[in-house]
Amino acid sequence: MGDLKSAWEIALEKSKKMGGEEPVSLSSNLRAEIAEIRKIYAAKIAEAEILIQDKEKQEIELDRLRRDRDRKIESIYQKAKGE
Repeated sequence: MGDLKSAWEIALEKSKKMGGEEPVSLSSNLRAEIAEIRKIYAAKIAEAEILIQDKEKQEIELDRLRRDRDRKIESIYQKAKGE
């Protein structure tokens, strides 16, 4: 019987075959930092969904919050690549 692989290992192999980059290894501190960013922005998004009644303004604000969150998380990945 062959070795069983996790979904992550299979995805990594497919990524390599498609010319993807090596995944970034994150320390526990960086993973905790990303988790904290996600927690903070989940709260900000929930707040915006409740407080902003105008749907158009709400979507604009939600988009802004998601971009900010993603930009901060990406900066952590970039920091990990540099280490």
